[in-house]
Amino acid sequence: MIDQTIGLVGLGAMGRGVANNLVAKGYQLVAYDVRPEVKDWVEERGAAFAPSLKELGRQCGMVISFVVNDAQTEQILFGEGGLTESMKPDSTFIACSTMPPAYVAALGARLAAHSIHLLDAPVTGGAAGAAKGSLTVMVAGAKQVFEQSKPVLEAFSARIYYMGEKPGAGAQVKVINQLLCGVHLAAAGEALALAKRQGLPLDITRELLCSGSANSWMLGDRGPRMIAEAFGEVTSAVDIFVKDMGLVLDAARASRFSAPLASAAYNAFLSVSGSGMGSWDDSAVMCDYQRDPYQGEIPKPVK
Repeated sequence: MIDQTIGLVGLGAMGRGVANNLVAKGYQLVAYDVRPEVKDWVEERGAAFAPSLKELGRQCGMVISFVVNDAQTEQILFGEGGLTESMKPDSTFIACSTMPPAYVAALGARLAAHSIHLLDAPVTGGAAGAAKGSLTVMVAGAKQVFEQSKPVLEAFSARIYYMGEKPGAGAQVKVINQLLCGVHLAAAGEALALAKRQGLPLDITRELLCSGSANSWMLGDRGPRMIAEAFGEVTSAVDIFVKDMGLVLDAARASRFSAPLASAAYNAFLSVSGSGMGSWDDSAVMCDYQRDPYQGEIPKPVK
């Protein structure tokens, strides 16, 4: 047990896995989510549900955030009744969301003005990794704050990489991580869509590709869903990659860096989202490559 109460904001698929692991490791947890129906789920696991962000900030010396993006982060910190109104001096805010590096870099100074430390700590590993406690965390922030917070991060992760003192470095490497994830996922969809067009047996084709140098984690993990067209069982939505690949392209523009593969992958996700599949599993990016060139429409597989 630690002598400090841990706060957790955001109880989506990722946040719930993290909450389970924190409780299992013996931490005293206070959670908050905008959906009041989450209260029963939280209390069933032996944690407390805060009635407001302000109350959570008052109780907790460390708050972990798993909200969706920078807009939600801005709201929970600086909106009416936000955490900066109640978090005590020398508290720590751990930002695990995927956000623009420039926003995160500026956030460090803004929180310091409230005597709150920032750890820029995006994660990778998905909902499955959060549930297993096997996430990878890429952390930037003051070294002393990182060392003090490391046992908490270890409660829901298998690998932690310290990227230095400057907030924003974690967000930068997460952007590069998402570049590769998005390109690999779109490439897997393209390959299997071509195999389908050529009439190849898809199960055997995927197994063959995974056995050699053509393999990728995305092909191995998402390939079976692409083949089964099981796009309704969402682990990560198409629109998440529209957002994340948008962040990749924003970072590339800011660096005057050409990223043609990331741009092509972004357009594939955006096309599928624009056809009404944004809430479907991200493996549905395969559908972009099944577009009828004469009709201009993406076929709608059964969910």
